[in-house]
Parts: sequence; C-alpha cells; structure tokens
Amino acid sequence: MNSLLKHMVVSGQPLQRGAQYGEEFRREIRDFLGDNIARINSVRRQPLTLNEALSMTDSYIPHIEACTPELAEEIKGMAQGAGISYREGMLLQLRREIIAAGLECTAFACFNQEGRAVIAQNIDLAGQLTDLGIILEVRTPENAPDLLMYTHVGLIGYLGINSYGLGVGLNMVLSSGWRAGVPPYLLIRHLLQQRTLDRCLLEIGRIRRASSRNLLMTDGIRLVNVEMTVDKARLIENDLLVHTNHYLHKDFINCDLVKPGTSTYPRLERTHERLRHYSGRPSVKQMEELLGYHDNGAGSLCVHQDGDPRKVATVASVIMEPSEGRLRACKGYPCTEPFHDYRLERSCMA
Repeated sequence: MNSLLKHMVVSGQPLQRGAQYGEEFRREIRDFLGDNIARINSVRRQPLTLNEALSMTDSYIPHIEACTPELAEEIKGMAQGAGISYREGMLLQLRREIIAAGLECTAFACFNQEGRAVIAQNIDLAGQLTDLGIILEVRTPENAPDLLMYTHVGLIGYLGINSYGLGVGLNMVLSSGWRAGVPPYLLIRHLLQQRTLDRCLLEIGRIRRASSRNLLMTDGIRLVNVEMTVDKARLIENDLLVHTNHYLHKDFINCDLVKPGTSTYPRLERTHERLRHYSGRPSVKQMEELLGYHDNGAGSLCVHQDGDPRKVATVASVIMEPSEGRLRACKGYPCTEPFHDYRLERSCMA
C-alpha cells in the first residue's frame, strides 16, 4: 500500500472548486458510487436500492441548501465534474446518516511539549475506506480562510484545520432523534470556513443538525469539546480533553444510547492513562505511539478488522497543529504505517 495520501488543491468560487474536485476524482467517485451504493449496502443492516437511497437524501437537501448554500454549490460542482447527478453528489455527503448508528474514533486535544494546541485522533470507520482517504486543500478567494482537510473521495468535508489557526476533529456519539438536516461532516466543513472559535459555536447553534456527534475544537488558545445531540450542545473546556464514543457531560448521560461493555470505555481509560504517562504534554512521536496502541482487547486504539466490511477499522490517523498550518496523517493502521506531513502554505496563514 502506498503510504502517502493524495494531496489535492482546489481554488476559486464554490462551483469551480467542486468541479475541480469532481474532475480529478471522476473515476474514483463513480466507482465508489457504483460499489454497493458507496458501500452503504456493505455496512447497512437493511440494504437499499439506489432509488431508495436517493429518496432518503431528498429530505436533507433543502436544509443543506438553506443552512450552507456555498457547500451546496460546491457539491453541485463536484457532481458536474464527476459526471453524476446532484442527488448522487448529496448522497455521498449523507452516507453516514443513511448507514445509521455505529461507534467510531478515539480523539484527544492537548498542548504539546512546545505549548502549541494539538488535536489528534484515529479515524475508525466501517466499509474498508482506507484507500479512499485524501488530503483536500481548499484555497478561497478574498479574506476567507484556506483549509487543509482529511476526507474521503466524494466527500467535501470531514476534519481539518484552517489558515486562521482553527482545528476541528470529531467522533461519534449516539442519541435519538436523527433527522433530515445538515450532516456533521458538512457542518465541520462549514465551521472550518469561520475565523474564530466563538463564531463556530454560534454556527453550531444556528444550523439544523441531522445527527449526533462530538467535536474537538481549538483556536490555538482554547481546547473545547462540543457534545451534540440533534438539537442541543454542551461544552467541556480544559487543557486536556479525551473523547471516545459516549457522552461525558452530565446533561447528556441519560440520553446516551451507547451500551455498557462497549469499547468506548476502555479506550477512554487507555488514552487518559497514556497521556498521564506523558505528563499531559506529549511530543509528536509520543502522540503517534499513542494512536498506534494496539492489542487484541477492547482498549485497543488502533482497531484492526478481519476483512468484514461491516466491522469498524482504523482507516487513518491524524495529528493537527492548526497554528502551524500542519496536518500530520497516517494512511491505514498507525501501529504499522508511517505518518507524513501536509501543510498549508505559510503565505496562507493569517
């Protein structure tokens, strides 16, 4: 396996950026869409026809267009560039909501040995998505932030940093009430287009969310954990934050759908334990070591799978240092694969 993720740069207005993306990954997007409907049916308990999946997508589109119109334009451009329909382009943004619940990702935020804010996480997903991971750099006109993201072919948002020093990571939490709205992957992309953490928090309150998620965020000064149901959000702020897949805020304990005995609890404990061992301010190498922690038990942070696409596996690992415009990423299992640096141009940094 080639350990380097493809790094693509798009620029211009939203429609132009999307078209560049769609044209570059035209074959991969079309192949992915044709593979069990973007591998939704490889994971989902109840398979769908393409028409059924597109019909499910239709109820989300008005909310995406109303709340994040620039992203709707970019998806339109991507669909045109890839030679697929607009609805199919939207389907690729919504596959996680259509697949439904599942436990994914271990994340932490801290200050490193140099005192700079860092967000680090393993990206754990079902569907065998390792080879679809890419680094997407978005150069925007005028004074809007430039972005550097890890995402997957056909998806315009996932996690990343911007040129104003903001960083956003994520993991799954489960609450009831999933509904038509803006999926968190697109919400994160929208947040990365903001200039300040306070503005991000206002946008989280404004936008109608489709599903629950946890966000780890930093502006280089504050580390903030934002736990979300579809209609509520709670902040946890500290100099060291660790999150797996269960709610930590007292207001959300009673709405948590994660059952006791799942891996989320030992993974949280293991991450805290290792960070204490590093005195709470790990070096980059120590972060890589932590993300690559692998054993055969429930506390393994690097999650392997045995070829079953329904099982979650670590498809990538990232260490983000937003103030430096640096995203360090590993393609595949961090216990065996190397990390590589991807950077925003220094001239882009505000």
